Amino acid sequence: MDSPVQFSVLPSKVFLVGIGGIGMSGLAQLLRWQGHDVAGSDRGLDEPGKDELYAALRRQGIRLYAQDGSGVRAEVPDALIISTAVEADNPDLQVMPTCPVVHRAQALAAALNRLDGKQVAVAGSCGKTSVTGWIASALRALGEDVLMVNGGYSLEAETDVFPGNFAVAGNCPRWLVYEVDESDRSLSAFTPDYGVLLNVGNDHYSQDELRVVFAGFLERCRCGVAVLADLADLAANGPRRQALFAAEETLAPGVLYPMEYAAAAKGIRFQVPGFGEVLSSQSGRHSAVNATATLALLSLLDLSHSPRALAGALAAFPGVRQRFEVIGQWADGTAVINDYAHNPEKIAAALSTARERFGSPLLACFQPHGFRPLEFMRATLLEALRGALEPDDRLLLLPVYYAGGSASFKPTSEEVAAELAAAGLPVQAATRLEAEALIRKQRDASCCLVMGARDSSLREWTKQLTREEGGQWTVDNGR
Repeated sequence: MDSPVQFSVLPSKVFLVGIGGIGMSGLAQLLRWQGHDVAGSDRGLDEPGKDELYAALRRQGIRLYAQDGSGVRAEVPDALIISTAVEADNPDLQVMPTCPVVHRAQALAAALNRLDGKQVAVAGSCGKTSVTGWIASALRALGEDVLMVNGGYSLEAETDVFPGNFAVAGNCPRWLVYEVDESDRSLSAFTPDYGVLLNVGNDHYSQDELRVVFAGFLERCRCGVAVLADLADLAANGPRRQALFAAEETLAPGVLYPMEYAAAAKGIRFQVPGFGEVLSSQSGRHSAVNATATLALLSLLDLSHSPRALAGALAAFPGVRQRFEVIGQWADGTAVINDYAHNPEKIAAALSTARERFGSPLLACFQPHGFRPLEFMRATLLEALRGALEPDDRLLLLPVYYAGGSASFKPTSEEVAAELAAAGLPVQAATRLEAEALIRKQRDASCCLVMGARDSSLREWTKQLTREEGGQWTVDNGR
């Protein structure tokens, strides 16, 4: 496969290889809204958990095919759009070897650059999907027309036609809010007006490399950036307008932070100096930090609203699917939760939130979302779990999810679980069948938390756990 080409304006007829991916499906909807002739393929066209997505795409007029070359042969597109996960020997690429190939990020950047709205890009290792949805939600609550392309399904954007990772209001939205990805460095394709950098974790490659990538992102922002105060040095070459936020109270002047945090059964409340009280249906201290980051970004925008009005707009956000989503409960009242946590920071935050809301001991399952990410997080996962797990908890490490692409198939979940157990942590490896048996025996747990990314069947499996225990599937997303 030749290197992907770049288009300033995409051709009219496009074919997305891997259209079932969260980023690819959001892009497909944006292109269809812009008037493109859109079709695509997915190797998981019959995959459990994606029926709703595929049905919604078809309702928008997007044609879907198996990923066997038949779709490209039938459609004869002007360009193929791929993600980094698409291998060079993919059947769709082999059918039309001379067809221009465009990377997803380049296609998204080209589509956004056609619009007149101000671009707001959200980056970071943790929380960017929630913050992208939160910014879009708050702007809508303030009466603004917004276009959103997100890496998750915002609950307030879900309809029979739109699954929730793309939403638009008005023909010429003033704000274009989207999530950018550091995992394949594709965030370098974007030059937004405003940027948000939430954090720098260990997920895909080293801290030093990540810092360079994120610093470049901030430098490309044209008007302003909202940045975690600990990472302010990365914005040294960024735009002059900057808003800093912190996770904890600080004496540094001008830095926004949550204080007087209080959790309730159905949400959180806290104060942000200069903005007043923030109420939210979300759960956990990390949500208070995400809300503060959202507020920092809103404070940079050209909005005719008071600080209190900006803080009040945060209450409208109902959450994102699979972000501490309470799927239901067992007959004894034990909650069953699905969360997209997939790196050490997110896993620790999800465990902390579960303990804060439901108590101890915790019963949790985590499915790593690739061999390379598991290798990168190997050491930091140990440190994160040391601070997040208690002796009576139990964490089951499921087999690594393999979505294709080059892989060493190392380390395995069994190897990492053995290391964690040897360090004294209550962790063991288990297949899904083994996990189901262990879960049925663990009757004293305060909740059952299932974590992992990319694999849509995880949410379906969480529903299955709820049904098998005699519970009801009643999503409340922590509200």
